Amino acid sequence: MTTPSNPTSSSNTGDSTVRLLSDPNLAFCPDFSSDDYEDIRQSIDADDAPAAIAKLVEAWTKGNERKKAQWVLQAQADRTREEEEEERRQRDLDAAEAEATKLAEKERLEAEKKLPKLGDFDDNSGPSSFVEDRISLFAQKKLERHEYCRLWPFTPAGLAEAATASQSSAEDGSSITLDWGADNQLTFRSGPSSSTHKNMRRDEDLPYREFSLGWHRYVKEIERAKWTPRHVNALKSFFYGLDTHPLREKEHGDQIILIYADRYRYEWFNTLGTDQSFNIAQIDNEKVNQIGHEYFMKLHSSAIAS
Repeated sequence: MTTPSNPTSSSNTGDSTVRLLSDPNLAFCPDFSSDDYEDIRQSIDADDAPAAIAKLVEAWTKGNERKKAQWVLQAQADRTREEEEEERRQRDLDAAEAEATKLAEKERLEAEKKLPKLGDFDDNSGPSSFVEDRISLFAQKKLERHEYCRLWPFTPAGLAEAATASQSSAEDGSSITLDWGADNQLTFRSGPSSSTHKNMRRDEDLPYREFSLGWHRYVKEIERAKWTPRHVNALKSFFYGLDTHPLREKEHGDQIILIYADRYRYEWFNTLGTDQSFNIAQIDNEKVNQIGHEYFMKLHSSAIAS
């Protein structure tokens, strides 16, 4: 049975009695016939000592029985309090463990987000019969930012240059570049040792076949980069209009068309969103003729100088 430990009043037992400090079941009735109780016996019944002793024993026994009942109630109250305290401690512990588990799961998910992930693949598809050369990181970032980019990186020569640079970077692993992503976060990327193409050429300096192959790949890549259909279609019409322009049938016609393409595609990008913007799909033959005149004047001057 629980041993009382706090001599407080009866708030633990449900009545106004003083808290018991010892178990009344272990108490023994005093020897009321001893000389210690002579005065008490005399006060109860001076002429009949046995009767006085009997009354004392009876009074003590009744008092002890009340204490035994109180002890039971007190012990029950103690157990109830201890159980409630244990339940409260357990609830606090469970809550702390739940919070710790929640925090650990949050940290795990955050850490998982930072881990590099492999893309998914189609279980039912085999490899393509033709694998395109990848464009350079330089060209890729230009398109992602919707910026002007020369056609050299999209020509066969430019793609081969990017492949060589990429292979060299993968072998030495020494190149690191900084890049601002679409989410305005600064990230580190490994890549070619140069952020641009070492052999980059202006569009007007490309052989016409390289120019034509380059713009076809360029259009494919801007579609992949999610440029708006309006801008993609305008550029498609621009390039197609140049490819089919009748001036190409004339001597030096390809070179004049290349100069026009180089000059006015660059100008189109620079004026987008301004009052000077224009529809690039509309080939301005007056400007084509002007470029042709400038071109032949330069040829004439070179011939005289030589």
